[in-house]
Amino acid sequence: MRKLKTKNYKLKTQGGFSYAELMIVMVLIVITSLGTTLSLIQFYRVQEPRIATRAIAAVLRDAATRSAAQQNGVYWGVRFDNLTERDRYVLFSATTPTLVGYATSSVIYMGSAIQFSEPADSSMVVFDKITGNALIAGCPATASFTVTVSGVSVHIYCNGKIE
Repeated sequence: MRKLKTKNYKLKTQGGFSYAELMIVMVLIVITSLGTTLSLIQFYRVQEPRIATRAIAAVLRDAATRSAAQQNGVYWGVRFDNLTERDRYVLFSATTPTLVGYATSSVIYMGSAIQFSEPADSSMVVFDKITGNALIAGCPATASFTVTVSGVSVHIYCNGKIE
């Protein structure tokens, strides 16, 4: 039987990382985290108007559905308010289309960084009972009522379509 020769290797007794290596790794982690955070903030700023217009469209559809279903036997609508501090929109009900018996159901304030571009003044959209059509002044000659938030628009058509 033949014996194999083996060498004895000694492990180095010095282990771990130096202070400089740890600092380099920490700086890289901080730079990467900062870049990621700034990218997410920029992404949110781009998405914020789209999120706001989707929320507005949802409230408009809710008002049209409530009117068509004759919930509480009233007309439903949404009022858009251009205010000096923060813009808002209000879901409301009224006993007549001329807003007799006006009652606020909910108030939604826009984010501080976004504002209505259109309508320039406070205005509202009321939906007809039974049909859910928008009662827009000038229908059918006026094709639609538009709400614009930072370049992103929601169109409300006379037939009640919201896109």
